[in-house]
Amino acid sequence: MIERYYNFITRIENFFDFIMIVDDKCIVRVCKSFTKKGLIIDEKKSIGKTPWDLSLNLSEEDSTLYRAVKYGETTINRLNRLKDVSGQEDVFLDSTFPIRENNKIIGAINIAKYIDETLTKNFINVANMTFTHTDTNDLYRLNHIIGNSEEIQLMKNRIQKISMTNSNVLIYGESGTGKEMVAQSIHSESSRKYNCFIAQNCAAIPHTLLESIFFGTTKGSFTGAENKPGIFELANGGTLFLDEINSMDLSMQAKLLRAIEEKRITRIGGLENIKIDVRIIAAINETPEDCMRERRMREDLFYRLSCIQIKVPPLRERKEDIPHLTEHFIELYNREMQSQIEGVTSEVLELFTAYPWPGNIREFKNVIESAFNFTTTRVICKDDLPDFIKNNLNRPDKDSENLNEALEAFERDFILRQAKGKKSLTELADSIWISRQVLNYKLKKYNLDLKFD
Repeated sequence: MIERYYNFITRIENFFDFIMIVDDKCIVRVCKSFTKKGLIIDEKKSIGKTPWDLSLNLSEEDSTLYRAVKYGETTINRLNRLKDVSGQEDVFLDSTFPIRENNKIIGAINIAKYIDETLTKNFINVANMTFTHTDTNDLYRLNHIIGNSEEIQLMKNRIQKISMTNSNVLIYGESGTGKEMVAQSIHSESSRKYNCFIAQNCAAIPHTLLESIFFGTTKGSFTGAENKPGIFELANGGTLFLDEINSMDLSMQAKLLRAIEEKRITRIGGLENIKIDVRIIAAINETPEDCMRERRMREDLFYRLSCIQIKVPPLRERKEDIPHLTEHFIELYNREMQSQIEGVTSEVLELFTAYPWPGNIREFKNVIESAFNFTTTRVICKDDLPDFIKNNLNRPDKDSENLNEALEAFERDFILRQAKGKKSLTELADSIWISRQVLNYKLKKYNLDLKFD
């Protein structure tokens, strides 16, 4: 079924607000919005219709999904102004890709980023599709990083210092620790804060598409190609955050290195060298030493990017921050869910402190949200927590010689337990809130050969 491509495409973090998948007849099979902004789309009522059925100002031939299905066209970073059936009009920056199996087009995917109308009027040169300014209200700042632990205070001090420079930064830390929050904070505290911050998850895009996304395209360079800027041009004067850069193909890493060193790029199919002024912040979800030893990152690229290194500590190394994080997320979900939860019991706080949090802050946040859905009182109790927390699965092996061994023993057993009943590696990774790449690394580390149904 074509819907299975939804799981793949939704790994493009921080890149889009909306996704639509159609089949080979251009009938909508998946329609999902990830933001409360923009067009009001009834996702359920959209299924079974065509894209032009859902927009008053979209014709069949104007639909990039239709052209992807019929002609195999790929459209990247196209500015579209669409009007829904209620008459509401909004602006989207979208990309559309045909889906092929066995050299046959079986459908297409459209991903779109909502653009606020005020930003379009004030900050975007629509004719050239070049961002010259961006609103930073939605970006994290230094005060959004929660915690009073020594590790967090040291990290915040480093962020404050390096924000005053233009040096490239390499952020490393486990999945879910908040690397993008750190990257946004660096940008928000810097002199570039009035210019664009663009984030790209390098693991989410096939390497064959990365080059066009990075450097842009020239009309006629391939079928369906238009004159479009890449994210280097869009981020000019601002900051470009490249997440999971260690997942990028090594040949693409070489092209990225050249662009960083020369501070110039050339669009695919073009001849003009375009000068760029972009601060690069890259992130990896393992140590730099492991990346280079296992040939997932070029050494020359590492040396170019690692002028400044910031380690984002895992939650298990700063457990004194757990009470502050608990209070923060309770306040967050009280606002979002219109609840009046006052806190957690001492037993819950003890469980939180004992649990090793392999999914880090992302996992912690999800546990608090889960508890909000089950609690019937104003205080979160043990029975409101997910089973893997309240059943005390986190207790380390008493025979372990040190903390690292205990954590590794737990992690190995935890993966094996969670793998039961799962049908794929992707399903397992999603269930324990880590990326598939990190899961593969851990399977190799612990020599686990999992069999799925």
